[in-house]
Amino acid sequence: MIIDSLSVLDFRVFSGAHDFDLVPKIKRGKNAPIILFGGLNGGGKTTILSALKLALYGKGVLGSGATVADYHQYLRDCIHRAHNSIAKPTRAAVELTFRYAQYGIISSYQLTRDWFVDHSGKIKEGLIICKDGQQLTELSYEQAQAFLNELIPIGVSELFFFDGEKISSLAEETSGDALRESINKLLGLDLIDRLHSDLSVIIRGRSVKKASEDRKQKIAEAERTYEDLKTKLAETREKLVLMRINTVEANKNLANIEANINARGGAWSASRQEETASLDSLIGEKNAVEQTLHEMLSGLLPFAITRNLNEKLLEQLDVEQRTEKAQILSQYLARQQNNFLTEIESALKISKEQLPTLQEVFLRTFGSELGNSDREQAPVHELSDTQRSSITYRLMSDVNSLQERAAHLVARLQDTDTGIESAKENIARAPEEKVLIPLFNEQGQLQGRLSALEEQKSVLTEEAKTILNQLSVAARQLDDLYTEISDSQEEERLTLLAKNARDVLKEFSARARIGKLKELESQFYTSFNGLARKEDRQLNIQIDPNSFEVFLIDDEGLALRKDELSAGEKQIFAISILEALARTSGRSLPVVIDTPLGRLDSIHRKKLVENYFPKTSHQVIILSTDTEIDYAFYEGLQGSISHSYHLVYNPETRSTQAEEGYFWRWAQKA
Repeated sequence: MIIDSLSVLDFRVFSGAHDFDLVPKIKRGKNAPIILFGGLNGGGKTTILSALKLALYGKGVLGSGATVADYHQYLRDCIHRAHNSIAKPTRAAVELTFRYAQYGIISSYQLTRDWFVDHSGKIKEGLIICKDGQQLTELSYEQAQAFLNELIPIGVSELFFFDGEKISSLAEETSGDALRESINKLLGLDLIDRLHSDLSVIIRGRSVKKASEDRKQKIAEAERTYEDLKTKLAETREKLVLMRINTVEANKNLANIEANINARGGAWSASRQEETASLDSLIGEKNAVEQTLHEMLSGLLPFAITRNLNEKLLEQLDVEQRTEKAQILSQYLARQQNNFLTEIESALKISKEQLPTLQEVFLRTFGSELGNSDREQAPVHELSDTQRSSITYRLMSDVNSLQERAAHLVARLQDTDTGIESAKENIARAPEEKVLIPLFNEQGQLQGRLSALEEQKSVLTEEAKTILNQLSVAARQLDDLYTEISDSQEEERLTLLAKNARDVLKEFSARARIGKLKELESQFYTSFNGLARKEDRQLNIQIDPNSFEVFLIDDEGLALRKDELSAGEKQIFAISILEALARTSGRSLPVVIDTPLGRLDSIHRKKLVENYFPKTSHQVIILSTDTEIDYAFYEGLQGSISHSYHLVYNPETRSTQAEEGYFWRWAQKA
């Protein structure tokens, strides 16, 4: 088998669509089997392994004990949770393409498993399988999943697709349970054990039937039980019919009471207190608005209706200001006239005869300003410049804003008056409470009766369901008893066949285990001693075919306990067991391994890098952190690495993007 590609859509940490080419390439004329994924913890490495398993096995990834509800919750959890996004994904998919050889014929497969959350919140899943470009439309969902399980049994895939947790469980396990489970799945003996158990159940059941002394008495008792249940069911149904009649009558009476209440203004009575509170609030609001308007009328608001007078006032203030400035200038020039002539006479040595000429020039130059002093008028408003500016600003700016505010308050006052009138009318419509109290009391009693009737109806309905279930069970028991009478001879024959089949299965299972365990021991020796350090002990194993307990034998023939091994030796032991199991299976499948080097020292890691990863399979997909396969190990694997992917997790979007290359993209970008 060769996995060609894996595609995911909104799957776990992967947002949107991501496609991964997994076909091993040829480098320098040699096959490079390793496809390397690099990512930090939480970056999506395990998601790749989960996507591969989910695409192939669906509900099987959760184990045989998982329910459909468990599986649907798992699928719901696998849909990517978009962060800081309005649109949340409600659909996800995984797609796997691979080539698989059967009976010497290589076929191409494409399988797509997608699921979505429908409008009712339920998970809907689909599975499509294409073989050599043709969709296998004749297969239902269950048949399609069974087809995949037969193609690559899940028990076998666990020997090729595994993670650090699987390695640790085998490394620390001492009871033999995990190894027993792996070998049983490898040989398909788990199915034989299940069949053996089922046959035992059948034999026990038929033995009990054969041992029954008086079937007729059992039939009579079963018939009495059946008839009693039929009578009880009929009585319950009569009670339900009476309950419906009482419910209809109570509903009719309640409708009459409610119509009477409405006719007497009951609808208005229900809101009387609210209307009264609303009226008080509206009156308070009206008083506040009127008070504000009074204050505005005492201020500048009246000027809003005297705009012509305002303009004349502003013009007068402007004239007075200019007049005042002209008078000040005229008085100043008059005072300076004689000083000017005296200074000119002294500075230029001008004679007395020339002074009239200078005076005439001065008057021609400043005569108009000097004349203003003669035309002096008394101001109407004796104001300073600051006072004039304040009056001008308030008339031109404040008055406009006050007018807008006043218009808003007047509109608000009108709305308040309208609300007050409406509230008064509603209060006037409501009748006195003493008129309606008896009707309300009767209404409450009828509603309570209806509630009690509904509760009784629910109890009787559940009781009827229970009786129906009991009746169904009694009917089946009665049918079984009748069948026993006619099939007693056939039972004896079937029981004998079941016992013989069980004995044959037991013998076959025992012989198959012994043969495969011998092969497994040989494969383990080759694998372990190829991965161990020179200073490590040369180990062999012996496996008890009954308990599956593993006995370790060192190179001197001495028995060792597993807890005597170092942590690194235990990890190498577990990896060797997995490799030996895979080789014993006789299948040529890709190896997918997640975080494999967590507890190994540098020498054991080097052994694994040199002797395991490049040689364990024709296609090896490794999911590693930067501390497991670091720069040095990466360089050592260069010749065997087909290409690499770097899984980059973005904490802001909480999603992962895949880039070509490893952590050291500048060193090699495949």
